[in-house]
Amino acid sequence: MQMNADIFYGYIVKGDLLRAMDHLQNCDDSTALYTRYHALFAQEQYIQYDVPPMLDRILNAYQQYYRDVFYLLMDKDAACSRLQARLIALLGLPTPAPTLDELEQNHLPGIFESEGFFFLGGRTSGCYGPYVWKTTETVSYSVELPDGVQPYTVKLLDGFITRSWLDYLSFGAVTPGGWADADGTINCIKASYDLSSEAFTVSLLKHEAQHTRDLAAHPDLPSATLEYRAKLVELIYSTQRNLLAQFSHEADPSDPANGHGMAAHRLCQQYATLLGHTDYASVPIPQIQSIARTLFKESNLA
Repeated sequence: MQMNADIFYGYIVKGDLLRAMDHLQNCDDSTALYTRYHALFAQEQYIQYDVPPMLDRILNAYQQYYRDVFYLLMDKDAACSRLQARLIALLGLPTPAPTLDELEQNHLPGIFESEGFFFLGGRTSGCYGPYVWKTTETVSYSVELPDGVQPYTVKLLDGFITRSWLDYLSFGAVTPGGWADADGTINCIKASYDLSSEAFTVSLLKHEAQHTRDLAAHPDLPSATLEYRAKLVELIYSTQRNLLAQFSHEADPSDPANGHGMAAHRLCQQYATLLGHTDYASVPIPQIQSIARTLFKESNLA
């Protein structure tokens, strides 16, 4: 059997590492890649990053957390507690011990900044995993959305050491493209994009700008709803790519904390009902766009 990249990376995006590794193990052309996964997760031959020793030890603690969550399938709260304990021990902090969120907000950024790096913690699709990079460039873009055109500040981030758990689980093959800050600033992982491409102008700018617009009006909007509306915006404006087929591989209703998976599942259910089938790859892009416009109007938050 040959490796099916859509199936394999579909598992990775869902955080289903064991099924992804099982797929590789059964593929004749993926022995080297499977060996790499086995060494990292089964044998704990962790990546050594090109950073000062203390930063590498901190990132090693996150690698152990990834193993706990995705390979050992440890309860996520227990895995967070283990990560918290490792970080506290590394930093030599006295009691009362700070929480994991406090460590990421108040302690780790300064340690990384003292060595010339930016650090951003927090959860991505329900799991912790830091973003660490070297440079930031600020630019401005006007972004068209279904509800109008608006200028957005965009930070182009470059020189990444690590880009959270999805980048780690895929060995850099699948990476987050960016995110929006609470103030509406859009952060772009520059290396992930050709800045003239539809992937950048639609899947990053329009997707994140829609998040910003929705959160400005509804600060407590659930992640799955945010992602559902932003993915519909991608479908409305994408003319070069059948993103519906791509989203179908991300669909996963099993983890409410994974807003992307929940949103893709809801979206695909809606399309299946309206199309009468699930052969998403065969749907013409103009039809995908037309349905997306209808679904977006129906999802009006007002």
